[in-house]
Amino acid sequence: MKILLSGSTILLLIFLASLEGGLSSCTKDKTIYDTVTVIQRDTIIIKDTALTAEILTAHPWKMQEMYAVTGGLIRYYLKGASGNTESFDNEYIVFNMDKSGTYVENGGRHDAITWDFANAEKTKIYWTLHNTPATFVITWDNIRYKNSSLFYDEYYTDGNTGENSHAQEIRVPL
Repeated sequence: MKILLSGSTILLLIFLASLEGGLSSCTKDKTIYDTVTVIQRDTIIIKDTALTAEILTAHPWKMQEMYAVTGGLIRYYLKGASGNTESFDNEYIVFNMDKSGTYVENGGRHDAITWDFANAEKTKIYWTLHNTPATFVITWDNIRYKNSSLFYDEYYTDGNTGENSHAQEIRVPL
């Protein structure tokens, strides 16, 4: 029996050794390199044209678009659009080289103004609307001149009602 057990053990080992090759498989390792190509391109930064008195006084400036809050009420205007909260279709402002000018309200009323740049960079203007019974000092801040348009923030306190107003506006040549 010992021989049989030893012989069967040897046969079992031979059998298992032959199965080991059949159960294992050969795998091929494939290395994949993930490559990223970086193309660096020059960045062109187009700066806004510096605002000058010559640009500002070259022609009247008509409202193109306005988003505003006045006394807690939202105001919106886009030239030629429906859904405006008020009309600025006939409104415009004229700046003269002698720091005077005219503000023409939508209804056609003409009021005198005086104006000046508030800083050396010419990104801020104070203009005063001489309107009876109240005088308004209006600030245009963060002025940018781009694509023949003026982009700016406007703020003032209404001299008649005491309400504060803040707007973002775009004006184009008339």
